[in-house]
Amino acid sequence: MADYAAEAPAALDVNTSGNATDSAIAYLQDEKPDADMTHLNLGELDLTTDEYILDEVDIHIQANLEDDLVKEALKTGVDLRQYSKQVEVELQRIEQVSIRDYIKESQNIALLHNQITACDAILERMEGMLSGFQSDLSSISSEIQTLQQQSVSMNVRLKNRQAIRSHLSQLVDELVVPGAMISTILESPVMEQDFLEQLHELNNKINFAKELSFRETLACSDIQDIVDRLKIKAVSKIREFILQKIYSFRKPMTNYQIPQNTLLKYRFFYQFLLANERTVAKEIRDEYVDTMSKIYYSYFKSYSSRLLKVQYEEVADKDDLMGVEDTAKKDIL
Repeated sequence: MADYAAEAPAALDVNTSGNATDSAIAYLQDEKPDADMTHLNLGELDLTTDEYILDEVDIHIQANLEDDLVKEALKTGVDLRQYSKQVEVELQRIEQVSIRDYIKESQNIALLHNQITACDAILERMEGMLSGFQSDLSSISSEIQTLQQQSVSMNVRLKNRQAIRSHLSQLVDELVVPGAMISTILESPVMEQDFLEQLHELNNKINFAKELSFRETLACSDIQDIVDRLKIKAVSKIREFILQKIYSFRKPMTNYQIPQNTLLKYRFFYQFLLANERTVAKEIRDEYVDTMSKIYYSYFKSYSSRLLKVQYEEVADKDDLMGVEDTAKKDIL
C-alpha cells in the first residue's frame, strides 16, 4: 500500500519535473485492477474525506434533502447509506477515469502549456509595441496640435501680408528707378514722346521722394541721389530747348506764332521747371517776356509809324469821289 501511494503522486504530478509524463505513462502501463485503485491516496482530490467545514454541513444537508432524487429515494424506502456508497464508488471510478484521461493527455497539455507560454511572450512583445505606438500617437497628437497652431499663425501672417501687399507693391514701384528712364532722360532728345513720358514718371518719383523724406523713410535715401541727378539733367536739357525756341523768335521776318504753338505742345516742360527748379523757370519766363516785349514793341512801332505817314497823303476831292463836297476836311484824323 505504501509503494502504491508513493507511485501515485509521482504519476499525478506532471508539472514538477521533465520526467513526470513518462512516469505517469509507465504507471498506466502497469495498471492495477480497479479493486486496488480504491485504496489510492488522492489527497485533495479524494471526495470521501470527512474534512468539511462544519458551518456548511447543515446547508449541504438541507440542499440534498430538497433534491428530487433524494426525495424520491426517501419515498421509496431506499437505503441512503447503500445508495451513497454506490454513488461514492461511481464517483471514484469516474475520478480514476478522469485521471487516466488527464495522464494520457499530459503530453498535449505540456505542449499546450508551452504554446501558451510562447503566446504570452508574443502578447507581451505586442503589448510593448502597442505601448510604444500609443506613446508615438501621443507625441504625434502633440505635434499635430503644434502644427495647427503654427498653421493658424501662418494664416494670420498671410492675411496681413496680403493686406499690405498692394501698399508695398506701390511703394516698391515708386522707389525703383528703371533703366529705361535713366537712358531716356540722359540720351533722348526732348522733342521725342518717350522723353516726355519719362519726364512725367520722373516728376512722380520726385514728388514721392519728397513725401518719403517728410516721413523720414530710410528707403528714400536709396533713390534720392539718382533722382536728383536725373532732375538736374532734365532741367538742363529743357532749359536749353526752350531758350533755343525763344531765341528763334528774334530772327527777322519770323512768324513767331509757329514756335509759340510748338512750345504749347511742351507746356509740361515749364510745369516741371516750376515745380522742381524755380530759378530756371523764372529765367525762362523773363527771357520769354523780354523777347516778346521787344517783338511786340517793334511791331507796334512800325504800325504807328505807318499810321503817321497816312496823315500827309492827299485827300480825295469831288473829282475823285462822287457825292463828296469841296469843303471836305484836310485832316483825316
